[in-house]
Amino acid sequence: MHIATSRDEALGMLSLLAAVALFSTVEIASKLIGPQVDPLILTFLRFFLTGAVLLVWSFPVLRLRLEPLAAGDYGIFCLNGLLGISLAISMFHTAIQTMDKAASCAVVFSINPVFVMILARFVNGESWNRRKWIAVATGAAGVCLFAGETGALSLSSLVGIGQMLLSAFFFALSICISRRVVGRYGAVVLMGFSALFGSLFLLPLAWLRFTPDTLTRLGDAWLPVLYLALPGTALAYALYYFGFLNIPAQKGSMMFFIKPALASVLAALLLHEDINAFMFAGTALILFGLAFSLGGPEQGPSTQRAL
Repeated sequence: MHIATSRDEALGMLSLLAAVALFSTVEIASKLIGPQVDPLILTFLRFFLTGAVLLVWSFPVLRLRLEPLAAGDYGIFCLNGLLGISLAISMFHTAIQTMDKAASCAVVFSINPVFVMILARFVNGESWNRRKWIAVATGAAGVCLFAGETGALSLSSLVGIGQMLLSAFFFALSICISRRVVGRYGAVVLMGFSALFGSLFLLPLAWLRFTPDTLTRLGDAWLPVLYLALPGTALAYALYYFGFLNIPAQKGSMMFFIKPALASVLAALLLHEDINAFMFAGTALILFGLAFSLGGPEQGPSTQRAL
């Protein structure tokens, strides 16, 4: 099978692969934190720290900009932060608390490439074709097999799955918006402001959840919280947005189908979760769908950069 990728696309794919590997550890760290930290407080801390770190990192770039950021630019950052963080990630962390296994959380959230493929046609002007639909359908079937490893579904797990699907939808919409504008700002600047504004939208709700023992609980869980905020978020998102700077949104989003396999292996090693035949079969379908999505020539100019 011919893999049609340029040097820039290859670099983008490597960047996305590294980002997805880091994202695969998020459910593990979140399960280790457990109910010690409220999900909204955790999301606020995770992205407030991420925004602060990335904006300090990007300060030299901001100083060299020929045109200062305008009100419209900050509006884009606010919209991206609202969709991709305030809504998507707060639902994500809330759903983790209602689902049994870290691997299952990763599985359901990894359905977001399906939403990306649909939304990218309208947000990014990317085309649909038979290869993309087959690749997405194969990957989604693999995700469904992974979901079967939880056994019988309880009411709480159904609620968690619903929340995770909504989270995946808003995350996919944020990906498409980011793909459209990331070339204008750079990955670090875009994610820095988006993370900061997204966390500030959550601040009032996080403050209402703050209790007298919150600081004590944060102190007990400071190491996984710090990991989530820095390598698991700041570095991962910078790599992720950099990857989307170099490849179409639909193709790049397919990398997320690797996440369930990586998260399941980590969950088995660190949380002693079981890996069964459903998960092995799901991994095979996910990897096949990814390989199929990368094969063959691009289908016209609409799948090229359209920033």
